[in-house]
Amino acid sequence: MLLFFAASLAGTASDDFAVGAGSWSGGSVEDGVLRVADGRAEFTGFDPATLTSLTVTVRVRSTTTGGWSFDVGEALTASFTARSGLGFGDTRWPLPMSHLTWVPDADPVYEAFGDGWEAGGVLHAAVVHDEAAAEWRLYYTAFFGPPGYGYRQIGLATSPDGHTWTRHPENPILSIDYSGDIDGVHVHMPDVVQKPDGSWEMIYACYQNNVGNRLCWADSPDGKAWTPRGIAVDRGTTGEFDSGSLRMPAVWIDDAGLWHLWYDGTDPEQHYGPTGYATSADGITWVKAGEILDFAHSLQGLDVVETPWGLEALYNRDDYFVRASADPTSPTVWTEAGVVLTKGWSWWNDGYIQAPTLALDDTTWRMWFNGYTYTDGFERLGHATGVAEPGRWMDVTLAWDGASLTASVDGAALPAVAAPTLDGLTFVATGEAELDDVVVTWEVAPVDTGDPADTGDTDTDGAGGADTADTGETGDTGNATDGCGCASGPTTANLVAAAFAAGVARRRRGFRAGAPAS
Repeated sequence: MLLFFAASLAGTASDDFAVGAGSWSGGSVEDGVLRVADGRAEFTGFDPATLTSLTVTVRVRSTTTGGWSFDVGEALTASFTARSGLGFGDTRWPLPMSHLTWVPDADPVYEAFGDGWEAGGVLHAAVVHDEAAAEWRLYYTAFFGPPGYGYRQIGLATSPDGHTWTRHPENPILSIDYSGDIDGVHVHMPDVVQKPDGSWEMIYACYQNNVGNRLCWADSPDGKAWTPRGIAVDRGTTGEFDSGSLRMPAVWIDDAGLWHLWYDGTDPEQHYGPTGYATSADGITWVKAGEILDFAHSLQGLDVVETPWGLEALYNRDDYFVRASADPTSPTVWTEAGVVLTKGWSWWNDGYIQAPTLALDDTTWRMWFNGYTYTDGFERLGHATGVAEPGRWMDVTLAWDGASLTASVDGAALPAVAAPTLDGLTFVATGEAELDDVVVTWEVAPVDTGDPADTGDTDTDGAGGADTADTGETGDTGNATDGCGCASGPTTANLVAAAFAAGVARRRRGFRAGAPAS
């Protein structure tokens, strides 16, 4: 009796929908894409019961405000909706900022108040979310009226929704020291972070006449009562790019606990200058790394948020905001990605917009900033929301190895989810969605029973028993009775003898609400 165990077999189906639906049933092919409207399309190229691995790469987009999902197993989906971002397993993720368009509120959300320390205008917002208190916190600069240069100090307001704000009764929470030699004129441009132990730290610009701006720091047990601690990062020596002033701090703490600081450095003749960078193990003692971007490419008013896709940032240039991104392992190398918001959609920002601060509200991107109008000379704070850009293509990859499912969007990997079984591959659309350039690659492990009696073959030895020569079956490569499943389905011709090894990078990057720097 001869026993034969066949090697694993792999299959591939590639569909660009140039001539038809290929391996997909459901939907309709229009203009070279597979369009599915409030329905589903199923991949028909394999029997799920035989699979040992599966990889899918596809370009996909929603053409309406609806959404889409790939269902690859029981209750296991990779999905997108314009309202709630991306989903994978039981977790939802924000969209990459590259897929957003920003919708600003028509009216400001915070304005000058009274006839005291903040009567002259409000600017340089830093917004963070206090999860324990379930409230948004707005740290901001304000100055005495009437509008103008004034003496600048830092205030606090709180909000349940990021729109309606209540001023802290002890404002200003950080005041200038008229008799000191560090901050006798301004304390302004705050950036605030909550430390891993629950306490708070603020990095801000402190200005003294005949000295200029330096970066000072303060700490707080609750984010409301602050104690100034002095200079955190001082000016450079004569000839260095930051020998004149340091302003607009932006702080990020990475997963290893290392503090990163970006700031605008100037020489004594500049108002704006190159971007500088420094690091710290504790947020108190800083080590400068020097200039990372020259003035023409500097990140003025930068704010940084860590996301599953890496570091995302906005900064101001002239009269508009620009998006930039960086790999968390290379925080000095930034890629500019275009204008996201310009001034002038309302009367209160016809002069300029400045100092964006970013935050993630669950999976929703939000931005606060200050705008200036020539009408009355006041600075006010505005708000904008990031929404999915209609018709934007995403490059999605799904990979299943028999035990877990991984996904990536635009090259960024999401954490794996357990997926011991797979029921097939189905694309479901809410509203209208499109597929293009789909490549599905899978592997099966056929089990050959060996045909020990082989009673259906011609009896070559004349004895009526098992064939001893069986010259007609040199490899027994998978008759329909062998149970491998590899001969079923419409894509049998695509099967090849090479084994497929699925590998997807697994890297999870947490994200937190950022604070500003401008």
